[in-house]
This record gives sequence, structure tokens and C-alpha cells, in this order.
Amino acid sequence: MKCVAGLLLAAFSIPAMAGGTDWPTALKGVSAGDAHWIVQTPALAAVANVTQAQQLEDALATSLTTNTNATLKALRKIDAGKWPHMIGSDIVCTPPTEKSPAEVDAFYQRTRQALLETFDGAQCLWILEASMDELEADKARHVN
Repeated sequence: MKCVAGLLLAAFSIPAMAGGTDWPTALKGVSAGDAHWIVQTPALAAVANVTQAQQLEDALATSLTTNTNATLKALRKIDAGKWPHMIGSDIVCTPPTEKSPAEVDAFYQRTRQALLETFDGAQCLWILEASMDELEADKARHVN
């Protein structure tokens, strides 16, 4: 029975391997909240190069509002492992500081609301809130 389970797992994991992965499709699927792609993110993280890892983290940040529970479950797996280029929740749950202030605020509001609506979002919500507090404090220091 274990052999059958191993074969099934391998069959589902193979599409997520780097050589066979259509990264644009995978990233689009994760961003859209497609559970099929979100559950593959730990396997994708294992083979992602630096650019792909950053894009995957961005896609996971977007999927926090499109499929919150599946994304949080994938993040728990990513956070528990060691990946060549993925950081996980510490990046995914922070506002995109490279974006405009309006986009940062929109990300914060959407993500905060999604995380408040689930029992599993406490860690990500804490990271989000702490990051926003730090951004606000930094902004206040630059104004004065």
C-alpha cells in the first residue's frame, strides 16, 4: 500500500518539478488561488531559482486573499522546510514595499480582512501588522 501511495505522490509531484513546470502557468494559478497549484508550491519552492522563488512568493501573497486557507497551509509547509531561495511567511505576509503607498495600503486592507476571517491566519496577520507598523514608523521618521 505504501508503494501505491508513493507512486501516486510521485505522479502528482512530477508536474511541479522545474524542468517540467510551466512557470507562468503555475504562477498565474497560484495568484488566482487555484488549489491545484497552491498545494504544489512546496515542490516548486524546492526547485525554484532566485527569480522564480521571488515570483512564487509574490503569487502566494496574492493568493492570501483569493484562497486564504490553502495558501496558509502551503506556507506552513514552506516555513517548516529548507528551500534554496524561498523564505516563506516572513516575505509573503509583508506588504509589497516596492509598490506605491496606495497599493501597499490596498494589499494591507485586503490581506488583513482575509486573515481575520480564518482561524489559521494569526502568524501571517502578526507579520502583516508588525510590518505595517514598521513602515508607518519609518515614514514618520522621514517626515520629521
